[in-house]
Amino acid sequence: MPTNSPKPALLGLQEPRVRALPASRVDTLLDDILDICDLAAIRCDPWQEGALEAVASIDDEGQWAATEFGILVSRQQGKGNILLPYELAHLFLWPREDGAPKLIGHTAHEGPTAREAFRRARRIILASPILRAELVGGGKQTAQGVTGISTGNGNMAIELKNGNRIVYFTRTGAAGVGVSYDVLIVDEAQHTPLTILEALLPATDASPNKQVLFTGTVPKEDQDGEYFEGLRDRGRKGGLERTGWIEHTPVGSDHPDALKNIDLGSADAWREANPGLGIRLAWKTIQDDWDRMGQTSPDAFARQRLSIWPARRVEVAEKLSALDLEVWRRHEDDDAGVAGDGVVLSLALGRGGGFGTIGAAVRADTDTIAVEHLHTDSGTLWIAPMLKKLKAEHGNALVVLDPKNAAAVIAALDQAKVKYLAMNLDEIAAAHTLFIEHVNAGLVPHRPQAEVTKSLEFATTRNIGRAGVTWEQSDPTKPVTMAQAITWALWGVLKSEATPKKSTPPPPKAAVLKRDDVAGSDLDLATARF
Repeated sequence: MPTNSPKPALLGLQEPRVRALPASRVDTLLDDILDICDLAAIRCDPWQEGALEAVASIDDEGQWAATEFGILVSRQQGKGNILLPYELAHLFLWPREDGAPKLIGHTAHEGPTAREAFRRARRIILASPILRAELVGGGKQTAQGVTGISTGNGNMAIELKNGNRIVYFTRTGAAGVGVSYDVLIVDEAQHTPLTILEALLPATDASPNKQVLFTGTVPKEDQDGEYFEGLRDRGRKGGLERTGWIEHTPVGSDHPDALKNIDLGSADAWREANPGLGIRLAWKTIQDDWDRMGQTSPDAFARQRLSIWPARRVEVAEKLSALDLEVWRRHEDDDAGVAGDGVVLSLALGRGGGFGTIGAAVRADTDTIAVEHLHTDSGTLWIAPMLKKLKAEHGNALVVLDPKNAAAVIAALDQAKVKYLAMNLDEIAAAHTLFIEHVNAGLVPHRPQAEVTKSLEFATTRNIGRAGVTWEQSDPTKPVTMAQAITWALWGVLKSEATPKKSTPPPPKAAVLKRDDVAGSDLDLATARF
């Protein structure tokens, strides 16, 4: 270490506390990324190289081992030196197997964040003669700007001669929806409302080798970080086939009593949570933050500077309903997708019709019924065509819904000729009871879908007359449509099995009519004249 470098004690810890790699990993393409860093004159710190080595993990078929990877690290650590090399490697070095152009999407919550990432990528590429030469038109300067780089009308994109392209946009409205990405970067992942991500993430499904990379900090209580929190829980669990997770946090950060157990003012906690300390972040900066917030806002210091993000207390969630969430979690299964004959679809709308959810269920075997969340999106105009499409794909599947809940789309469903089974109050209450009984008995396998588990965690119940109870929001900001959708879909499977099938009696067997069988007075067709 050079003599003018900070002392080791003042450097951030370069190894993350949690580093969960996908179980399918057999190798990594880190060397490719380091090659592009050399061309782009990007110098990565050890912790950044470690993150890139993990994200670039491949399986035994040479495809990305992790289809989703999350990195939790506090601000000002230099995570841009993870995102940019990763994007440049995709853009310049890693073509699609089928030879088609690759599309990379870089999305951020705030416009300035997306613009800054674009400007840095543009600056790095233009400064490298080798990289610049690969731009459309060779990156020549024209009256309209630099060829291969688009900046007009808010369109921030970089395109190469081979057709590979990276676009930068914010997660607002329908931005990014309707485009098929091979790679998606979700920066500022602490702002990940389900209604936006559930519309955006399917945009990677058509890629033969997709990957979504999430980077962010700890969300505030009033921020929509449900998806990032679900990824955190899956990552900390570890051992998943296609999920990776890295976090730089103090020891003990998982525990709900983290603030009580961790010395927020200790040098060890600061080093564990700030890998860029003494390299890109001055020690005095953290000291100033602690002096300013240590006594008055320790929670804010723990969240912003130390990335302390304890798991929720399970017992709090369990009190909201009779559902046993531990049993629900134990029956997660990557292979428990809803498919095959007998699929039932369901529809649940959020209050006011601001968004909708489609769920599904199918009989998996004699005892179990698999359930799945298929799609959630804002608005309602998409619902009728989506249900019509899914209904056809699953062999004219039964659709079940609560007509009062779905009142806003009933006319659209009728116009699209989507037939459905409307549930009455007794059936809605019965559906709730049956769902609870089946889940608690371990009879409901399901794919790991963090958004569904969160919906069940935050769902409480309400009375519906004398019929019984149904799901209800415990918090106006926590929707229950996913809990409703899978509950009603499971009921639809049981209902369809209990409904007798209409059958047409078979025609009588063919028989030979002999002459002796014909009465004497009957017409003999052999001699009859016409």
